[in-house]
Amino acid sequence: MFYDLNIPLPEAAGKAGGHVSSQEWAQIAQTVEQARVLGYSVVALNLTLQGKLAPEHLSVWNTTPEFKNAQLSWDRATGARVGGATRSVGRGKIRMLRRLTAVIGDATQGHSLASVDGAYDIVAVQPTNDAMLLAACNGTWDAVDIVALDMGQRWNFVAKQKVVTQALALGVSLEIMYQPALAGEKTRQQWVSNAAAVVRATRGRSVIWTSAARRALDLRAPYDIANLGEVLQLNGDLSKRALAANARAALMHAFTRSSTLRAVIAPKHSAADEPEGLAKKARMAR
Repeated sequence: MFYDLNIPLPEAAGKAGGHVSSQEWAQIAQTVEQARVLGYSVVALNLTLQGKLAPEHLSVWNTTPEFKNAQLSWDRATGARVGGATRSVGRGKIRMLRRLTAVIGDATQGHSLASVDGAYDIVAVQPTNDAMLLAACNGTWDAVDIVALDMGQRWNFVAKQKVVTQALALGVSLEIMYQPALAGEKTRQQWVSNAAAVVRATRGRSVIWTSAARRALDLRAPYDIANLGEVLQLNGDLSKRALAANARAALMHAFTRSSTLRAVIAPKHSAADEPEGLAKKARMAR
């Protein structure tokens, strides 16, 4: 099963007063359908947040149209989550999830992410400086599943192995989006430099491939992307895991995080734990 956890919403959707028009939803639907045709089973629609979180960033999903051959992880009328993020996908269908990526240059932005629980299946952060990269990797913010670095731009920080491995120890994944590799020569060169830095820092562990494709034409088949790993000296097995097992692990991290308190698995309640059941157990203990 292959995953693409980054099909972007329009940039305006992540700004103050942002929304998605019907024409933009139609283009997103084409991209999702192309992902299904190429062999992906799960995709995540990604809203990139610029600035402070606002109510419209939580309610944008209420305007979602009906998608052909897709199973949504949320109710289109209310935006409420429907089932777990890792639930099975019907034959010939593609599973659609909701992802939030917060571009963070200030620590207070990271602390506000806790309020999105339930409105998004996956939460990613894109740090813009050394201090925010460290905070994203060392568990300062609970609500982080993916560290997403801008692959097409030169960073003003270094992705040090000592910092990145803290994220891996917490089950947080690092993302390599391949869309910049399809751009102009200068951007491609920067992508190779950035992506290789991620591979070196992680040694290929807990890395996930995503497309960041805004158009259906920007998508590539899973095995084509797996082969792209050779450019980064990422061997074939690790490259395929970045599209499959690693991506699933990122979803499991998100689902566990949102269903528990600081990764302590919540106990399942049985009938014996209800008030009447507890009273019965107390009588039996006498």
